[in-house]
Amino acid sequence: MCAYKLVTVKFKWWGLQNKVESFIHKQEKRIFTNFHRQLFCWIDKWVELTMEDIRRMESETQKELEEMRRKGSVRGTKASDE
Repeated sequence: MCAYKLVTVKFKWWGLQNKVESFIHKQEKRIFTNFHRQLFCWIDKWVELTMEDIRRMESETQKELEEMRRKGSVRGTKASDE
């Protein structure tokens, strides 16, 4: 498996630029590290799937996400755990 991520941060405000950009990059690293850990832990669930199985799961997940967007509350990862 190969995953590419491009993260661009531009915050042009004199005096705060370095601190804000550093904070965002630190959080981006934390979010991707958590995602990769979860992905590795789930490897047994998807390692032997066929492309047909994967497409079916993608379709089901897309329907679930649309339903959650319509009816669910706001969820996700915060910028900081502190």
